[in-house]
Amino acid sequence: MPCLSITRVRYLLSTFIPRVLSPGNRRETVLFGGPDSNRSSILDSMKSDMPTMSKEQPILISSPSSGVPAKSPAPQRLHTVRIWFPHNGTTIMEDIKSKDLDDVVLDAIALQELSAMHRSQDDHGNTMDAFPADLAVLEAGISRVWGKYGIPKFVPLSSDDPIILEQPRKDLESKEGLCFQRLHSKYLYEYGRRQSLAKVLGYEMPVDLKNWYEDALQDIGKRLEKLGYC
Repeated sequence: MPCLSITRVRYLLSTFIPRVLSPGNRRETVLFGGPDSNRSSILDSMKSDMPTMSKEQPILISSPSSGVPAKSPAPQRLHTVRIWFPHNGTTIMEDIKSKDLDDVVLDAIALQELSAMHRSQDDHGNTMDAFPADLAVLEAGISRVWGKYGIPKFVPLSSDDPIILEQPRKDLESKEGLCFQRLHSKYLYEYGRRQSLAKVLGYEMPVDLKNWYEDALQDIGKRLEKLGYC
């Protein structure tokens, strides 16, 4: 093999090395991780197709099972439903559970001390003594409650409400005033009793039930104010 002179070697190096390692040479960029023009153009195209997110865009926490953003359940509004409860030896909530209404009735207040007994019929047509009771009912369950206990033939707290008419006063306004005072005291007592029980047992009273008691107390209070009671 013929020997190359130093001059010849220098010539070869100066001619071919710059071609291999020139900045635009594709071989250099691929082997050493440099900026390949084709790769850069592909990445730029991918970035342009990706949706952008504003810094102010809120982050939603999704539920692992459904992928839908998780939301805290909002309190449901409870309605007051008056019933005639048969005096059959069971508590109201026990009777409600036996009628499969405990999923829509959250609480009950017996009002027997505000009214005399009333004659009512059960599902089999049997007549028995009954007393008024107020139930805290979800809107979706009102018709079910009426289906089990019947619909009263009066509007609660109206001038034909038995618990108003049976108050020991002569005129209607005085009957209303005494009834509202006694009803307000009853609700306040039951509300305080349930709050104390929840505190003793170490659980939180449901927000929708709290709202039901507070709304009822506010409504009765406004009726008293309208009659001139402080």
